[in-house]
Amino acid sequence: MSVEKAIRHLATYGYCVLEDRIPAERAQRMANKYLELHNDPADSSSSVSSSHYQTVFGILNLDDMAWACATCPEVLAVARHFLGERIRIVSGGCSKVTYPGAQDQSLHVDSAGLFLEVPNIPWLINSIWMLTDFTVENGATGVVPMSHLSRRNHPPNGMGPEHPLVKPVTGRAGSVLMWHSGLFHAARANQSNQIRVGLNMGYYPRWFNNWMMGGHQPIWPETYERMPPEMKALCPGRLAKNRADLYENP
Repeated sequence: MSVEKAIRHLATYGYCVLEDRIPAERAQRMANKYLELHNDPADSSSSVSSSHYQTVFGILNLDDMAWACATCPEVLAVARHFLGERIRIVSGGCSKVTYPGAQDQSLHVDSAGLFLEVPNIPWLINSIWMLTDFTVENGATGVVPMSHLSRRNHPPNGMGPEHPLVKPVTGRAGSVLMWHSGLFHAARANQSNQIRVGLNMGYYPRWFNNWMMGGHQPIWPETYERMPPEMKALCPGRLAKNRADLYENP
């Protein structure tokens, strides 16, 4: 899918997939590293975990390989089309591991719960890199196409992951799914014997309040010092070791 086609697809349906943007071998190396992080007690302070569905925050501080994903030119072109040139990553990204036996996540929208009125412009373009194949069986992200046009801050009551309007978005390792933050979506049940691994990063306009992304960790100052210029441009002046040092509860 070209950038132009991806932009049209995201504008119409609320999501798009850019295929094979990093080599499958690199995706596998990243997946292996993130599985190690998820099993390392030292990273427990940055994780939100259940027995089968786990998140480790602050990946951009923990893995330099993720920087190439964050600065992928095609991804940035899509995000900037919707959010403007001065986009930023307001948190350090997170890895998502879905183990066999994981149940359906609840359908939701991203970071809309505190809006008095849901904006008629995007407030976040989210992404998840497929570091392993995303398949129907292993719980590929489910989306409700065109639901981003509803301007709802949550799906209607009774609409769950098994609703007939939910479409699983599949892809090969090395591909990336992007979506409008108002799109109804959820991680689906992993009914396979495969571990599914993803890298989640969101792109925001400068006016967005970082605090609204619960659990996400800021970029560390020492991480910023090591970053190349294109990565630093996505983290302008928003540096700290902990959430409480940076994010302000409105």
